Order: sequence, then structure tokens, then C-alpha cells
Amino acid sequence: MNITCIQLSLQMLKTVLLLSLLFVSVTSAANKPISQVPINTHSKRVALVIGNSRYNIGNLKNPENDAQAVRNALTALGFEVDYFTNLDQKSMVQQVFDFFHHKASLSELRLVYYAGHGIQFEGKNYLIPTDANLGLPSEIPHTGYMLDELRRSLDGLQQGASIIILDTCRVTICPVGQCRGVLSSLGLSNERKSSGTLIAYSTGPGQLASDGGENEHSLYTQVLLELLSTPGQPVEKLFRKLTEEVFHRSGGLQKPEFVDGLMGAEICLKAGLLEQCP
Repeated sequence: MNITCIQLSLQMLKTVLLLSLLFVSVTSAANKPISQVPINTHSKRVALVIGNSRYNIGNLKNPENDAQAVRNALTALGFEVDYFTNLDQKSMVQQVFDFFHHKASLSELRLVYYAGHGIQFEGKNYLIPTDANLGLPSEIPHTGYMLDELRRSLDGLQQGASIIILDTCRVTICPVGQCRGVLSSLGLSNERKSSGTLIAYSTGPGQLASDGGENEHSLYTQVLLELLSTPGQPVEKLFRKLTEEVFHRSGGLQKPEFVDGLMGAEICLKAGLLEQCP
């Protein structure tokens, strides 16, 4: 082999090694654990906010008010918000699909807020569109929106973190118009603990979530709105305080809970001093 061939061989070897290092670097970044991806107030943050009030089975008073107020609060915190009210099944599927593919998959922080009826059937959780047919239990999977699908989709994203907030009942029977649940064989259950997703419930298993009575907002959303803009407050602390405050104000009748699947550095919806989360 002459000198020219040796030089070419060395150059090719060098190129291969550089490409290999580049591939390892890109692969490592793509598979980077969620805990290593920094999220701050300057990260791209998006939200999907839905309030369903006007049902075929009877109306709820406050989900529309709640959703509008949450939209305004999140917009003030720098979220790009997709906001909808009174979605039927076809519209709900379409809007969630669009949000995930056009917004959530391209962001560092995703937040989904839903106010309205919820149900669990045969071990699966459903958000209830306004046109849902609940006369026959067998129709629930065809007329409800499966929450598990949304959670799994968010879990599958390789970067950032997700928050799902559900202001809905988790009871077996809920009087129409008085709380945010419907007749069900089971209450809305906990989603499994996931990596990178926090799921917050307005009440505990088997409990009612008040629709607010004569108030403008449900109790849970009212307290949520009061806490959202607290500077330097990690989201885990926010939901712990939310749980305590709702429990106290309801006289122990409503106790929210959350399933914390977030990993890594703390996330604040509003930065504290020096633009940091403690």
C-alpha cells in the first residue's frame, strides 16, 4: 500500500470515528432522561384547556367559567393555550390529537386541564364529551374519550414534562348537576405512576368534587387559580398546598390528590428571585 492509500485510509478511519461519535452524541441526546432536560420560565410551554358544562344528560354550572379562568392564568404565565368548551366526542378527539401532534410534541412543558364529567369503566378512565351516550355501559368506550391514551402519548415524549389536572368527580353515583361525575360501576381511578407526568385530581377515590354551588368556580379550581402564580413554587409543593387548602375549606369533605411522576429538577410555573426555581 503506497503512502497516498495509507493517508486515504487514515482519513476514512478518522471520518468514521467522527461520525460514530456524532451518532452516539445524537442518540444520547434523543434518549436523554427527562430528569436531565432543563425546564425554566423561558422553555416552550403549551396547554390544552377544556371545560364541558352543557351535557345531554344535564348541565354543570361552572366548568366553562373554570376553563376560561385557567386559560387566562396560564396565558399570563407564558403558556400557549388551546382553549375549548362543550366539546362533543368527535371534536374532543380531534382537538386532543391536534394539541399533541402540533404543540405538545414540540414543547418542553405540557399542561392539560379538564373540567367536566369523568368516569371509569372496566378499568379504563374516560373524560366525558357533551354528547356521550351513557344509557348503556357498553357505549361508554365509544362515546367517551379515554384518558389513558392521552397519558400514554405524553409519557412517550422524549423530553420535558407533562401535567394533567382533572377537576371531576371520582364517585360511583353522582347526582346530575350537583357534582362532576356520572353513574359508573367504578370511580375514576389513579393513572399508573409515569415518568415525566404529574396527574392531579380534584378529589380522592370515591369522593365528590363540588361544582361550586353559587360560586363562580369550583372549590378546587378557585384554589388552583389562587396558587398558580405564586413565584418560586415547585409544582409538587403547589399541589400539596392545593390539597391541604381544599381539604380545609371543604371541612374535610373533599381531599384532592396527585400522582407525581415527574423526575429531576423542580419545575416552577412562575420563577422566583433571580428567575429560578428553588
